[in-house]
Amino acid sequence: MATNKVDPLFVPRSDLAQDIICLILFILFLIGWAIIAALAVTYGDPGRLINPTDSIGQVCGRDLAVRNKPYLFFFDLTRCASPKVPFTGCPTPQICVEHCPTENWFYLPGSSNDKSKLYCKEGVNKSKPISDLILTQGLCWLIMFTVRALLDSIVWQSQNLSNEEKFDIVTDGLKYVARFVRFQEMSKGLHAEVKLKKFIKFLPGKDLLKSVFVGRCIPKVNINVTVVNKDGVTLKLPDGSEISSDQIFKSMNMYGEFLKARKAKNHIEEDKMMTQSEKEFVKTFSSVSDVQTTWLVFFIITVSLFIICLFILIFLRKRVKLAIALINEASKALGHMMSAVFFPLLPYLMHIVLLLIFCVIAVLIASAGKPIYRVVCNGDCSCSSLPENSTCSPTSFSTNCTKNEAICQFISYDVPSYMSKLHIYNVFAVIWTMLFVSAFCEYVLAGAFASYYWSFNKPADIPATPVIRSLWRTCRYHLGTIAFGSLIIAIVRFIRLIFEYIDHKIKKYADNFVVKMISCCFRCCLWCLEKFLKFINRNAYIYSAIYGTNFCTSARKAFSLLMRNIIRVVVLDKVTDFLLLIGKLVVTGTMALLSFGFFSGEIIDLRGHLPPMNYYLTPVIIITIATFFIASAFFDVYNMAVDTLFYCFLEDSERNDGSREKPYYMSKELKKILHKKNKDE
Repeated sequence: MATNKVDPLFVPRSDLAQDIICLILFILFLIGWAIIAALAVTYGDPGRLINPTDSIGQVCGRDLAVRNKPYLFFFDLTRCASPKVPFTGCPTPQICVEHCPTENWFYLPGSSNDKSKLYCKEGVNKSKPISDLILTQGLCWLIMFTVRALLDSIVWQSQNLSNEEKFDIVTDGLKYVARFVRFQEMSKGLHAEVKLKKFIKFLPGKDLLKSVFVGRCIPKVNINVTVVNKDGVTLKLPDGSEISSDQIFKSMNMYGEFLKARKAKNHIEEDKMMTQSEKEFVKTFSSVSDVQTTWLVFFIITVSLFIICLFILIFLRKRVKLAIALINEASKALGHMMSAVFFPLLPYLMHIVLLLIFCVIAVLIASAGKPIYRVVCNGDCSCSSLPENSTCSPTSFSTNCTKNEAICQFISYDVPSYMSKLHIYNVFAVIWTMLFVSAFCEYVLAGAFASYYWSFNKPADIPATPVIRSLWRTCRYHLGTIAFGSLIIAIVRFIRLIFEYIDHKIKKYADNFVVKMISCCFRCCLWCLEKFLKFINRNAYIYSAIYGTNFCTSARKAFSLLMRNIIRVVVLDKVTDFLLLIGKLVVTGTMALLSFGFFSGEIIDLRGHLPPMNYYLTPVIIITIATFFIASAFFDVYNMAVDTLFYCFLEDSERNDGSREKPYYMSKELKKILHKKNKDE
C-alpha cells in the first residue's frame, strides 16, 4: 500500500501544478468562444429577430426608410392559412406602417373613396386612380378592419383599460362566482337539515335526536340514568321525558339508513357532474379496490418492504450508526467554517452569467446573414423566368414578372454555413464552462472539509480560514484537474444531447418500435454513464484536494478505496440522501405554509401589512420555488461535507493503526463505533 503522508495543510511544490495540458486546452477553448462572440457581435443584428420585417426585407422601426413605422401590416391575412406558409412564407404583401387601422374601411367602386386611408406598398404614388392602385396593379389593399372590430366579442368595451384594470375585473368576477357557489352549498345543507328534522318527527327517539341538534349550540345536556329493567337502560332528559335504550338503538339505526340514502343521492348527483373519463377512472379504481386480492397483494408488498427495511437495519445497524455519526461530524465542520455555507452563491451567480452569455451569442449568430427573397404566389401563377419558390430580387422582380398575384417575398436570413456550425461550439462551451464552475466549487469545499478532518487536535489545529486557503490552492495548482474532470462529463452530456435530438427526430418522422427501443436504451446507458462519472469525479476531487495528485491518479485510487468499502459507501449514500431530502422538504414546506398564511390573510395580526395583490398564490408559488432552490444549494454543501469526511474516514481507517507514528484522526464518536482508539488514549 502507498504511504502518502496525510497533511491537512498540504501545499504542492511550485513544480507540481497538475494537468497543465488540460488547463491550456481549456484556456484555448475559452479564447475560441470569445472569438465566436466577437464574430456574432460583428455580423449579428438581434433587432432582425425582435422587430418584424416587411416583404422587401426592411426591419420595421429599425431601418432608415421605415424608422417611424414599427408595425407590420398584412394585405390579405387569410392567405396565411396555408400548410406551406412555414416553408414559403405568407403569400401576401407585408408593409411597415405607423399605426394599425383605427376604423373599418373598404373600397367601393364608383363611390368617393378617401385615398388617405389606403395602406400601400413603399414608394407608391397615390395620385393615380384608386381603381388602378387597388385592382389593376395591386399596390394597395382594399379593406381594413380595426382590432376591436375583428375581436369585438373578446375585448368588448375594454380596449382602453389598463392590464391591471382588466385583471381586477376578472378576479372580482371569480370572487362573486365563488360566493355564489358557497351560498348554493349552504342552501343545500340547510335544506338537508330541514328534511332531516322532519324525518326525526316519525322516529321513536325523536326527543333524544332533537337534544343532539340542540347540543350543537348548547355544549352541556344533563342526562340522568333513572332505571335499569327488562327494556334496558332508561334515560331521563331535562324536560322530564324518558327514553329507553331500545328506542335509542332503533333511532340510531334509522338515522344510519337515512345517512346511507343521502350519501347514495349525493353520489348520483356527483356522477352527473363528472365527465366520461372521470367516470371510467372511478369505475376502474372501484373495481380494483373492491377485489379482496388487491388489498391482499398491497398488504403483502407493504409487509415485505417492512421486513426488508427491518433486516437492513438489523444487519447494517453499525453502518447506519456510522452514517449518522458522519452527518453529526459534518455539522460540526460547518460550524467551524460558516463561510462554506454561503460559498455556493458564487457558482450560482457564475451559472447565470454563463447562461446569459450563451443566449446572447446564440441570438446574435441566428440573426447574422443576408436576407433571402423567394417568389411566392397564391394559386396557379408563374413567371416565365422565375418559377414559384425560386430566389428573386425585390428591385428587379417587377420588371421580370408582371403577374399581380406573384410577389418577391422576404423569407428569412441566410446564415453562412460556418456561422450555423458555431451554434454547436456555443452549446458545448456553455456545458463545459458550467460543469467547470460546479466542479471548482466541489474542489474548494473538499479541500476545506479535508483540512478540518486532518486536524489532529480539533478545534485548535483547524486553519483560521480553511475555505480561502483551499480556494488559493485550487486556483494555484488544480485548475487543470478540474478542467479535465469537467471535460469528461461535458463530452458525455453533449453526446446525450445529440441522442435527445435524434430521438426527437425519430418520434417526429418515424414510428418504428425497434428504433425507438434502441434509442431509449442508448439514452438510458448514457444517463447511467454520466451519473457514474460524476460519482468518480467527486471522489477524485476529494483525493486530489488531500494529496495534490493529478486527475487520473486521484480517480484510480479513489475508486479503488471505495470498492474496498462498497457496503459502507452504499449505506452512507442512501441514508444521507434520505435525510437531506427530508431537510429540503421541511424547509420548503414550512416556507410554503408561512407564505400562504401571510398572503392569504389567514394570519389575522398581519392582515394590515399585506401588499396590494391581484392573486395571492403567485407570490406563494414564487417563494416556494425559490426556497427549494436555495435549500438545495445549502444542503449540497452539507452533502459535500459528508462525502469528504467519509472519504477521509476511509483513508484514516486504512492508513493508520492508532500507534504514535500513525494515530487515528477520526473523532471519538467514530472511534467508539469502530471500537478503535489511539495508543495514547
